[in-house]
Amino acid sequence: MKTQFDKSRIVNVYSPNIPPFKLTLTFKTTFNDIRNQIIQGWSVIPKRIRIFNQNAHELIEQDLQFVLDGNKLYITLFGQDLDASIIFQEYEIVSEIGKGGQGTVLLARHKFIGSYVAVKITRDIEDEDSIIKRESKILKELLHRNIVKVFQTLFFSKAKECIIIMEYLDGGSLLQLIRNKGTITEQEAKIYIKQIAEALLFCHSKTFVHRDLKLENIMLVSQGNTQVKLIDFGLAGVAGTQRENETMNVGTLPYMPPEVLNGKLKFVSPCVDVWGVGVIMYSLLYGKLPFKGRTNEEKVNNILQCNFQHDLSVSDDAKDLINRIFVPKHNQRISMQEILAHRWIGGNGLLQFRRLLKKSDNPFINNVKKKNDFEIRKKSVYDEQKVRISLPLIRYRANSQETIIDISK
Repeated sequence: MKTQFDKSRIVNVYSPNIPPFKLTLTFKTTFNDIRNQIIQGWSVIPKRIRIFNQNAHELIEQDLQFVLDGNKLYITLFGQDLDASIIFQEYEIVSEIGKGGQGTVLLARHKFIGSYVAVKITRDIEDEDSIIKRESKILKELLHRNIVKVFQTLFFSKAKECIIIMEYLDGGSLLQLIRNKGTITEQEAKIYIKQIAEALLFCHSKTFVHRDLKLENIMLVSQGNTQVKLIDFGLAGVAGTQRENETMNVGTLPYMPPEVLNGKLKFVSPCVDVWGVGVIMYSLLYGKLPFKGRTNEEKVNNILQCNFQHDLSVSDDAKDLINRIFVPKHNQRISMQEILAHRWIGGNGLLQFRRLLKKSDNPFINNVKKKNDFEIRKKSVYDEQKVRISLPLIRYRANSQETIIDISK
């Protein structure tokens, strides 16, 4: 009996040895057929072809029947491993647009289509469960208008390299916006905060928690466009869990909530993202971070005590929302859906949340009336008492960019 894979399929083939070409596959296609086509087309005699899928995983001949129409294949002709240089067959590197602890981000142009993408290259990856690999897996599940799209991920195990090809967002970050403008109007801040909260509520409905919200990780889609997208899910986790040997003390210091700093948070929780939204909202309205200090110790103490100040220039509704977010006890803090329903935003958070519930099979979402976005159900497969606890000294990210903001002057 024939299946959908028995139909002919056209795939795009890239090789470091010959120009790109299109290849027609049928359920009878063999490696030798492909080798013969290469010989006829380019007068190159391959010594030993190796074929890899669009994630750079090597295929055996039987795998060809499962390659879908429009997919990419990568082929080496002389038995060599596939490496990161293969992307230069498809993309022209325009410039470097970022560099950090997790790798280099390049602006690239597709040679045949002309579209621009961001290419994130990370080296010295230990295994496929690395931070960068996990980020890619999470982003593929989060299809939302306010979350950056991932088009392709290539993992080169022998070279310990990973490439993530994402959409290019050229509007700049909210950090750049604040540095350029100082402050923005409340109306503009509402537009951004509503989009951020909606994206996070969607993440939470899929059980993912971002855990590293900051102005640098919110990007404008383009110049003059108010649409924003969340980026950098490298520290994201699954709600209600803790990975073995992983501390909950992650993030960037000025945005970290009390329960992370004091070590009382024992599992991944959306309450961390709620706090992050508050820091971003405050920064947009006031042009400075809420919790300052001459030393890291002072900053930590101010966060633990929720020691911040309001300004007369901000509306009472905005102050009320900030006050409901900056609550030391995370189980008493406002939830993400309540942020969307708050009168300052004037949104329909609860209605949207119920719509998400209907579409989600999320085992962690409990009652909408509860304060937290998620609660671990008693019957859940995750037992809080059995979760491994790892609470070393607070770990600050090397690229925390604490100077956010010397826009406070």
